[in-house]
Amino acid sequence: MISRARLIRMAGAMLGRLPRVVDPVLWSIAGVVSYLGNERRRNTVRRNQRLALLSRSGVGGLKKWQLELSVYRAFYFYARYWVEVLRIQSLSPEEVVLAVDLVNADEFVARRMAKEPTIAILAHVGNWEWGGAWVSLACNGVMAVAEALEDEGMTEWFLTARQRLGMEIVLTGGDVVRSLLKGLRHGKLVALVVDRDVSGTGEMVDFLGTRVPLSGGPGVISVMSGVPIYPVGTFQRRSGRQEVRFYPPIYPPTDGTRADRVAEVMKQVAVAIEKIVKEEPGQWHNFQDYDAVTERGMA
Repeated sequence: MISRARLIRMAGAMLGRLPRVVDPVLWSIAGVVSYLGNERRRNTVRRNQRLALLSRSGVGGLKKWQLELSVYRAFYFYARYWVEVLRIQSLSPEEVVLAVDLVNADEFVARRMAKEPTIAILAHVGNWEWGGAWVSLACNGVMAVAEALEDEGMTEWFLTARQRLGMEIVLTGGDVVRSLLKGLRHGKLVALVVDRDVSGTGEMVDFLGTRVPLSGGPGVISVMSGVPIYPVGTFQRRSGRQEVRFYPPIYPPTDGTRADRVAEVMKQVAVAIEKIVKEEPGQWHNFQDYDAVTERGMA
């Protein structure tokens, strides 16, 4: 049986030989197939989309067709994410950078041009890989944490793909905090995708009207280093464009115990990530079923 990693490599090689005009056709077909083909995943996405849409609308009810359309959009944009991840491997650094439109980026870019230590947080919204590629190529590199997958071949593929774009990857399972703090001491940018708790030890926060665990890494390393956190939204736009939007920075408090300071930072992180998700709920590719999801009404 051909491994998943080998299939991905073959798909990437084939895609690299095709013109970019075929990409929307490919992700449209893949989006429909994936939406229809996995009922369990569809139910998980439906629960998460329901939280995002209700939190965004500020009303007590949600039409079923509105919810289902957003569920389909999540699969559609996730299929686009994968086509773009494969496509980006055949693009030049200039093509990667020029496909990005920036919003409110001046402060962040100036900080990175001065090589000041910086923390960026993202959600699984739009194409965070493209956002990471842009910041790596245009802003003096990036140090990112990636999950060590059960499929070692896929872990190796992601490592190679990201390293090709100049990203320095720290895999989960080792002393991640120490590695990130060392990077910050050397003026690096640390990027963390935080809306999934892959460790099982995340910080419980208020998020989209419920209590869920989010990765506590940003709070820990920000408090320990004193480095501010910049929330970043990465959104997929028309004609293959990518938008990278920056939000006001989060500064770690200096008073109180370390645990209290981490909790305060994570509270602000949750607010920022919630804002990013609510910008484009249909681009939120979250297939993790939160342990503590409250039931809310649907009209």
